[in-house]
Amino acid sequence: MNKSIWFLLLIILLPFGCNDTTEEVDDAQIKVDIFLLDMNPILYKTLLEIKTEIVLADKKTHQLYELKGMFPAQRNMIDKSLEQWNNLRKELSSTSTNISNKVEGAYVAYKIDEIQGQKKFSIISESLLKEANLALSNAETTKSLIEEELYE
Repeated sequence: MNKSIWFLLLIILLPFGCNDTTEEVDDAQIKVDIFLLDMNPILYKTLLEIKTEIVLADKKTHQLYELKGMFPAQRNMIDKSLEQWNNLRKELSSTSTNISNKVEGAYVAYKIDEIQGQKKFSIISESLLKEANLALSNAETTKSLIEEELYE
Protein backbone atom coordinates (compact mmCIF):
# COMPACT_ATOMS: atom_id res chain seq x y z
CA MET A 1 0.00 0.00 0.00
CA ASN A 2 1.16 3.50 -0.71
CA LYS A 3 3.15 4.91 2.24
CA SER A 4 1.43 8.28 1.98
CA ILE A 5 -1.98 6.65 2.52
CA TRP A 6 -0.70 4.90 5.65
CA PHE A 7 0.82 8.13 6.89
CA LEU A 8 -2.39 10.05 6.23
CA LEU A 9 -4.46 7.33 7.92
CA LEU A 10 -2.25 7.38 11.00
CA ILE A 11 -2.37 11.16 11.25
CA ILE A 12 -6.16 11.18 10.97
CA LEU A 13 -6.62 8.45 13.52
CA LEU A 14 -4.06 9.51 16.14
CA PRO A 15 -5.62 9.81 19.58
CA PHE A 16 -5.29 13.21 21.19
CA GLY A 17 -4.56 13.21 24.93
CA CYS A 18 -6.96 10.44 25.89
CA ASN A 19 -7.04 8.26 28.97
CA ASP A 20 -5.98 4.60 28.77
CA THR A 21 -9.47 3.24 28.11
CA THR A 22 -10.07 5.71 25.30
CA GLU A 23 -6.65 4.97 23.87
CA GLU A 24 -7.45 1.25 23.82
CA VAL A 25 -10.73 1.93 22.02
CA ASP A 26 -8.93 4.24 19.58
CA ASP A 27 -6.23 1.59 19.01
CA ALA A 28 -8.91 -1.01 18.35
CA GLN A 29 -10.67 1.33 15.92
CA ILE A 30 -7.39 2.02 14.13
CA LYS A 31 -6.84 -1.73 13.74
CA VAL A 32 -10.35 -2.19 12.34
CA ASP A 33 -9.87 0.77 9.97
CA ILE A 34 -6.55 -0.58 8.72
CA PHE A 35 -8.13 -4.02 8.31
CA LEU A 36 -10.96 -2.54 6.24
CA LEU A 37 -8.56 -0.43 4.19
CA ASP A 38 -6.50 -3.54 3.40
CA MET A 39 -9.42 -5.89 2.78
CA ASN A 40 -11.80 -3.59 0.93
CA PRO A 41 -10.44 -0.12 0.18
CA ILE A 42 -13.57 0.74 -1.81
CA LEU A 43 -15.80 0.08 1.20
CA TYR A 44 -13.40 2.07 3.39
CA LYS A 45 -13.57 4.98 0.95
CA THR A 46 -17.35 4.72 0.77
CA LEU A 47 -17.62 4.82 4.57
CA LEU A 48 -15.46 7.94 4.57
CA GLU A 49 -17.80 9.45 1.98
CA ILE A 50 -20.79 8.63 4.21
CA LYS A 51 -19.06 10.33 7.13
CA THR A 52 -18.38 13.35 4.91
CA GLU A 53 -22.07 13.46 3.99
CA ILE A 54 -22.97 13.33 7.70
CA VAL A 55 -20.69 16.32 8.34
CA LEU A 56 -22.33 18.13 5.41
CA ALA A 57 -25.80 17.41 6.82
CA ASP A 58 -24.66 18.76 10.20
CA LYS A 59 -23.35 21.90 8.53
CA LYS A 60 -26.56 22.44 6.55
CA THR A 61 -28.65 21.87 9.68
CA HIS A 62 -26.61 24.44 11.57
CA GLN A 63 -27.01 26.94 8.73
CA LEU A 64 -30.76 26.34 8.65
CA TYR A 65 -31.05 26.94 12.40
CA GLU A 66 -29.19 30.22 11.95
CA LEU A 67 -31.51 31.14 9.09
CA LYS A 68 -34.52 30.23 11.22
CA GLY A 69 -33.26 32.61 13.91
CA MET A 70 -32.91 35.44 11.41
CA PHE A 71 -36.27 34.84 9.71
CA PRO A 72 -38.74 33.41 12.22
CA ALA A 73 -41.68 34.23 9.93
CA GLN A 74 -40.32 31.64 7.47
CA ARG A 75 -40.26 28.91 10.10
CA ASN A 76 -42.49 26.49 8.14
CA MET A 77 -40.29 26.48 5.05
CA ILE A 78 -37.12 26.17 7.11
CA ASP A 79 -38.56 23.45 9.35
CA LYS A 80 -39.36 21.35 6.27
CA SER A 81 -35.73 21.57 5.10
CA LEU A 82 -34.47 20.90 8.62
CA GLU A 83 -36.57 17.76 8.83
CA GLN A 84 -35.22 16.52 5.48
CA TRP A 85 -31.59 17.13 6.45
CA ASN A 86 -32.12 15.55 9.88
CA ASN A 87 -33.71 12.49 8.28
CA LEU A 88 -30.84 12.22 5.82
CA ARG A 89 -28.29 12.50 8.64
CA LYS A 90 -30.14 9.89 10.70
CA GLU A 91 -30.25 7.46 7.76
CA LEU A 92 -26.57 7.93 6.92
CA SER A 93 -25.53 7.68 10.56
CA SER A 94 -27.53 4.50 11.03
CA THR A 95 -26.01 2.96 7.90
CA SER A 96 -22.51 3.96 8.99
CA THR A 97 -22.97 2.50 12.46
CA ASN A 98 -24.47 -0.70 11.07
CA ILE A 99 -21.65 -1.21 8.58
CA SER A 100 -18.99 -0.33 11.17
CA ASN A 101 -20.42 -2.89 13.61
CA LYS A 102 -20.42 -5.58 10.91
CA VAL A 103 -16.86 -4.73 9.87
CA GLU A 104 -15.77 -4.92 13.50
CA GLY A 105 -17.39 -8.36 13.77
CA ALA A 106 -15.64 -9.48 10.59
CA TYR A 107 -12.33 -8.19 11.97
CA VAL A 108 -12.79 -10.21 15.15
CA ALA A 109 -13.70 -13.30 13.11
CA TYR A 110 -10.65 -12.68 10.93
CA LYS A 111 -8.38 -12.49 13.94
CA ILE A 112 -9.88 -15.66 15.42
CA ASP A 113 -9.36 -17.59 12.24
CA GLU A 114 -7.70 -15.60 9.48
CA ILE A 115 -8.61 -17.99 6.70
CA GLN A 116 -12.26 -18.32 7.71
CA GLY A 117 -12.46 -14.62 8.54
CA GLN A 118 -11.06 -13.58 5.17
CA LYS A 119 -13.59 -15.76 3.36
CA LYS A 120 -16.41 -14.50 5.57
CA PHE A 121 -15.35 -10.87 5.18
CA SER A 122 -15.23 -11.18 1.40
CA ILE A 123 -18.86 -12.25 1.43
CA ILE A 124 -19.93 -9.67 4.01
CA SER A 125 -18.00 -6.79 2.43
CA GLU A 126 -19.80 -7.12 -0.88
CA SER A 127 -23.21 -6.71 0.74
CA LEU A 128 -21.89 -3.90 2.94
CA LEU A 129 -20.54 -2.07 -0.09
CA LYS A 130 -23.94 -2.34 -1.76
CA GLU A 131 -25.58 -1.00 1.41
CA ALA A 132 -23.13 1.90 1.63
CA ASN A 133 -23.51 2.77 -2.05
CA LEU A 134 -27.30 2.68 -1.71
CA ALA A 135 -27.12 5.07 1.25
CA LEU A 136 -24.91 7.46 -0.75
CA SER A 137 -27.23 7.23 -3.74
CA ASN A 138 -30.22 7.96 -1.53
CA ALA A 139 -28.35 10.88 -0.01
CA GLU A 140 -27.67 12.34 -3.44
CA THR A 141 -31.33 11.94 -4.42
CA THR A 142 -32.50 13.51 -1.18
CA LYS A 143 -30.07 16.41 -1.53
CA SER A 144 -31.27 17.00 -5.10
CA LEU A 145 -34.90 16.98 -3.98
CA ILE A 146 -34.14 19.40 -1.15
CA GLU A 147 -32.40 21.76 -3.54
CA GLU A 148 -35.17 21.46 -6.18
CA GLU A 149 -37.85 22.28 -3.62
CA LEU A 150 -36.04 25.50 -2.71
CA TYR A 151 -36.23 26.73 -6.30
CA GLU A 152 -39.93 25.97 -6.79
